[in-house]
This record gives sequence, C-alpha cells and structure tokens, in this order.
Amino acid sequence: MFALPLIGLLVLGIDGEHHFNTLPYFTEEGPVEGTKEGAQRVEPFTLINHNGEPFESSALEGQVWLAAFFATNAPHVAQMTKQLLWPNFRYRDESDITTVCFTLDTEHDTPEVLAEYVERNTRYNGFKGKWQFLTGNQSQIDDVIAASFMIERDPSEPNNIATLWLVDDEGYLRGVYHAASEDAIKDAVEDIALLQKEMDEAAYEKRKIREALTELPPLPVLGPEGHTVPPFALLDEDSLEFSHRNCLGQIRIVDFFFTRCPTICPIMSSQMARLQTGIEQRGLKDAIRLLSHSVDPEFDRPEQLSQYGMRLGQDPRIWKFLTGEKEDLFDLARAGYFLTAIESDTAAGGIFHSDVFTLVDQSGRIRGYYDGTDTEEVDQILQDAQQLWATNE
Repeated sequence: MFALPLIGLLVLGIDGEHHFNTLPYFTEEGPVEGTKEGAQRVEPFTLINHNGEPFESSALEGQVWLAAFFATNAPHVAQMTKQLLWPNFRYRDESDITTVCFTLDTEHDTPEVLAEYVERNTRYNGFKGKWQFLTGNQSQIDDVIAASFMIERDPSEPNNIATLWLVDDEGYLRGVYHAASEDAIKDAVEDIALLQKEMDEAAYEKRKIREALTELPPLPVLGPEGHTVPPFALLDEDSLEFSHRNCLGQIRIVDFFFTRCPTICPIMSSQMARLQTGIEQRGLKDAIRLLSHSVDPEFDRPEQLSQYGMRLGQDPRIWKFLTGEKEDLFDLARAGYFLTAIESDTAAGGIFHSDVFTLVDQSGRIRGYYDGTDTEEVDQILQDAQQLWATNE
C-alpha cells in the first residue's frame, strides 16, 4: 500500500470515514463548511495531454473532476487505476464529470505512453476526453501539485502520492480521499453526485433570475448611433497580449486608473474587487469581464500591475489589468468610451481621468456610465450587467 502525504493525515484529517452531508471547501487549515472565503482553488495551468495537445485548466470550468497524481510506470499504478475506474465507469455517460491525472514522471510518460494507458482504461466511456492524462514540464506539474492541491511530498518517496482530490465546477477543492481505501472511493462517487445536485440547484436559480430580469425595461444604448468600442490590443499583468478578441461575446465593465494615484483610484479598485466577488457569487465569471486600463503606462508595466492585482485579490479569469502605449490608452478612453484621460500639472499624480465605470454589452455597445466611487452605483452596474446577461442582447 502506498503512503498518504503528511498534509493529508495531519491537516485534512483523512481517516476513512465520511463526515459531511454537504461538501466542505478546503483551506490550508482544513475543511470549512458553507463559505468559499479563503478556500483553495486550482490555479490556471497549461500542460500537454495524452493526445499531445495543449490542455488548459480553463477547459475544466463547468465540470466536476477527480484529480490523481501518479506515473504509469509506478509500482502502485494498478491499485490507483483500479480506484479511478469505478467513478469513471459510474459517470461514463456524463460529459461534465472528468478524471484528470498528472504524471509524476514526464520522461517516461510521453503523450504516446499516456494515450495507450487512457485508451486501455476508457474504452467504455460515452464521451471523448472524459479522462485526461497530463504531462509536460515536470517542474510545472510539481508546482501545480504543491500550490493548487496543497500536497506535501515525502522527500524519500516523492512519486508516492495516494491523495485524490475532488474539484468542483468552479475549481474549488471539495473532497479529498486516500486512493488505497475502497470506502473513500465510494465516498468520492457519492460526493460527485452531491456536486451535481449543487450544480443543478445553481442552474435552477439562474433560470429564475434570468426570467425575472428579462421583464425589466431594456437598458439604453449610449453614444453616437452605431458606435461600438473599437478593436484594441494591449498587454495584461502577465505581459501577454489581451485584445478585444479575448472578450468577444462577453459583457465588459471598464475603468481607467493608475496604481500610484493618491485620490480616487484606490476607491475605484476596491469597488472593482467587490464587483469581482459579486460576479463570482452569481456564477457569471464566464459572462462578465472586468477591464482596468492604466493611464500611467510608463510606470504601470505588467509586473507593477501584477503586484497591484495580487494585493486586491485579483482573479485573472474575471479581472484583467491592462497597459500599453500611452497614446493608445488615451485614445481608447476618449474615442472608445468617451471618457477623460489627460496629463495635468494640477491633477493629483499628474494625470486627470474619469472616475466612471462603463458598462459594455456583448456587441461592444455602451449601455451605461456609473460613478466608480459610489457603492450604490457600483451595485447597480452589477445588476444591469446581469440584466444584459439575462436578455442576451
């Protein structure tokens, strides 16, 4: 029997018994019930799957998945495979239930080796891609295991990980199991059913909200007739290009700020952080983007924006900080959103800019302006954004 990592035994309290009627969330201190605050979430990653294709964690959004960590040449591979086969077979015809394995030996587990393993063990699946086996850069996989799954590996047996994690449709850790325990894997199967129930209830609530919001009067379309926000290409906080193509079909809430602003920007950024929380709570993270453009790009380079975002608890899947050439940013503010962005000797910080949040619909039309320092107006922009989502304009 292979060993359970120390963190599983001492911190998470795995003892072979099932204690929760509703599934907890997990923090570094252990399981907590009823709140996502401080809960552990799988961070974005890009690896290579058994088909030799790039596989991004974003492909798992909206799915419940069981995460395992082993190599196909490990001594305990038969035991691990046996445990995974039961939930995989039980939910073989359900497209939103997935098994994801991370190899612990990338040199051995090439895509060809993994493809043979997956083919051998998923022949009865009703959907392609239900079992993903990931390889790639070993240090990156090790980082994912440590940071996202909180697994402390035994230095004497670093490739001996018996932990299985259950991850919900939003990427939160919701269940942890010892792969050598048959009772634990039965619990995993039951817990998947509980998460399915959660998802069904959330979908029902969304339908009710959508029906209520579609009864409201439509929001106005602002700006000159036919105006839409023009195409743009800027840099995000990770030094990657972010353009209008990255938010096609999404609702946008937009502001202009700078990180060393001594007056309104800290308030606006804290309100943006509130919006991020509201978007997540309403299950709208795929529908609404928050875009914060720096009007001080010479100082606000990507690394500065990254640090600023970390202090605010930025979730890059929802909220992006953007920089680029000053002329491009100022033109986008003025001609794209009809907002002010100018250098000024009399303005605090040397730049005068609007304190406005702009609501942009899925077609790029401006649908509202809101005071980004006023809590009531910020609450209203979230409600109006939700209305745009409900009516799918």
